[in-house]
Amino acid sequence: MVKENNKLNMGSIQEKHALEQRVYDIVQDYVEGSYNTDDVLAIGRRCGKITIKADAKEAIKASKTTELYPLKDLLRTDDDGNLEPDNDKISDIANNWLFLE
Repeated sequence: MVKENNKLNMGSIQEKHALEQRVYDIVQDYVEGSYNTDDVLAIGRRCGKITIKADAKEAIKASKTTELYPLKDLLRTDDDGNLEPDNDKISDIANNWLFLE
C-alpha cells in the first residue's frame, strides 16, 4: 500500500470493494443506531481508520488529520421512505481514497 496525495494506492478492485463495504457497514450502523444528525464519518489520512465522530465540535478538532464526511449526506431514502446508505456516494468516497494500478 502506497500513500500519494491523501489517497491510498491499493492496486486492486477487491480492496476498493472492501473499503466500500467498510464504509457501507458504518453508515448502516448509523441508520440503525441512535446517532445525531450532525455526526460525521471520519477517515484517518495516515492510517485509513474509519469511525463516526460524535458531533461537529469533535469533527473540527479531528479535521487536521482526518477526512470528514457528514453522515447525513451518505444516506438516501428508499422507495418505502426509509433511510439507507447511498451506494453511489459511498463508492465516491472509496474512489477518492483508492485508485487502481
